[in-house]
Amino acid sequence: MLVVINVDDLGLHPAVRRAVDNLAGMGVVTSSTLLANGPDLSEAVLLQDKHRGLGLGAHLNLLRGKPISNPDHISSLVDDDGLLFGNYTSLLLRYITGRIRLAEVEKEWSAQIEYLLDHQVRLTHFDSEKHIHAWPGLYNLAGKLARRYGIKWIRRPSEHTPLSRMDKGMLRTRFLQLCLAGSFPSEEPRTAKCVWGIGDQKANLKPELFEKHVDIYRPDIIEIVCHPGLPGEGDGPLPSEFGPMRVDTQWREEYNSLAHNGWLEIFEIIGAKAVNYGQIDPRSGEIK
Repeated sequence: MLVVINVDDLGLHPAVRRAVDNLAGMGVVTSSTLLANGPDLSEAVLLQDKHRGLGLGAHLNLLRGKPISNPDHISSLVDDDGLLFGNYTSLLLRYITGRIRLAEVEKEWSAQIEYLLDHQVRLTHFDSEKHIHAWPGLYNLAGKLARRYGIKWIRRPSEHTPLSRMDKGMLRTRFLQLCLAGSFPSEEPRTAKCVWGIGDQKANLKPELFEKHVDIYRPDIIEIVCHPGLPGEGDGPLPSEFGPMRVDTQWREEYNSLAHNGWLEIFEIIGAKAVNYGQIDPRSGEIK
């Protein structure tokens, strides 16, 4: 079994970069996805050369901050100040009522991908902020862009949770499964069989829960989705266009879990190898 341990939101804040740096050095994190419009992007991209086993992907974003494109060219995606809307629920309502133009999504996501390529990022895969690329129509669009730019892997945020489970984690996974119902995996780009970490976050990001999950579903390739951070003195807040920081607790809990809970020992017990997407042959699903 191959396990990709991916940290979302790299480039958002120095705390995320610091966590990826430390955890990649431990061998616990193998992958991370970059926000092209993130305020810490320039420092974050340096990690790909510091850690040879770290793969970097694009964290496609329609939700927060300043767009990469000229706001006048993507008017359905921005508010009166030329910023992405910043609120998941309002963006979803705009999308399901037909007020988001797919051509403008394609324009902005293409601009983000090209911006990362201009920063010499060797992209291994795509995912998105809040899994928005799983919304109907957007998953296929993300796949189209992956093929255009030669990206061989994309996250399909499909996580199995028991029918008996009744909590926010279950609701997140069920909603994404519903979104993906009409979008089927293709030969290119490839996807991991499933992900883990959407239903189980914060204090529930535990290796023993992951071990139980894979013992039931036995995937050949699985991605762990996580959001660790390691705040430091003098970091400062996010820029105002990204909104207030509400992730401090999740950052710390998930960092502590990944750093101190024996993940590598669990991987050894279950016969899992920690890799990034760039190390997996998309045709065979095996290490290159």
